[in-house]
Amino acid sequence: MLESFESVSPTAILTSYPRIFTDIPYEKEIYEWLSKNCNEEVKLNKLLAPELEARYKLANKLLDKQNATQVLELAAGYTSRGLTYSKNGYKYVEMDLEEVTNNKKKIINELFKTNNNLHIVDGNALNMDDYIKCDKYFDNNKELVIINEGLLRYLTFDEKKKVGQNIYSMLKKYGGSWITCDVTPKKFIQKQDEQNPTLNDSINVVTSRNNLNDRFENEEHIRSFFGEIGFNNIEIHKFIEVKDELKSFDILGIDKNSYDELLDSALVAILKI
Repeated sequence: MLESFESVSPTAILTSYPRIFTDIPYEKEIYEWLSKNCNEEVKLNKLLAPELEARYKLANKLLDKQNATQVLELAAGYTSRGLTYSKNGYKYVEMDLEEVTNNKKKIINELFKTNNNLHIVDGNALNMDDYIKCDKYFDNNKELVIINEGLLRYLTFDEKKKVGQNIYSMLKKYGGSWITCDVTPKKFIQKQDEQNPTLNDSINVVTSRNNLNDRFENEEHIRSFFGEIGFNNIEIHKFIEVKDELKSFDILGIDKNSYDELLDSALVAILKI
């Protein structure tokens, strides 16, 4: 099973590059390491920066509002969130496929002072046994937040359901919430194509897992799909909520209003049992 998902791993580098055009901590150091040590042939696109910065900052904003100080981030890639939150006292576990986690461990060890709060675990979000490997890092009597930025958009609906069921099992045990920036509706992909006409074609070259048919139709579809799994408390937010916090517009010299339709169509969901 894992082999079919490794083709998605290079997208972690594709998203790392645009983050250097933001004020997100540690991203420049991380990308510099990747550019020197990885030979992935992916087409880099700095114009992704506003949407990736919005996704990151909105997820953080929602995480800060949760009553939890322990986090499991799925398909964490090369994001710096774990570094930031672990240094702020959170128990933080990142789970991703082996190729990415091997690189991430090297990045942490070579560039940053490690701490006992950050753990990098090899795992597949479809495999419940890999979630169980993370249990030893968490307190059973404290709520857990599970978070992901880029995962579900690359999965079929059957695979999305399996991930949802695994997360449901974890939250059933710990309590807490699931923050997913990945309830990608078709409207967002259409706006993304208008904003960056070559982006999804570039992703298609890297992985076959970028099919419009694997996107949600709308908010009602999101609520019904996850409601059937058992997530009956679902809160929907839009990227545009953090528009005024985005620094990439000024850094890249972009009209801050030119991304409004894209940011308004991009959704983040907080799901609770």
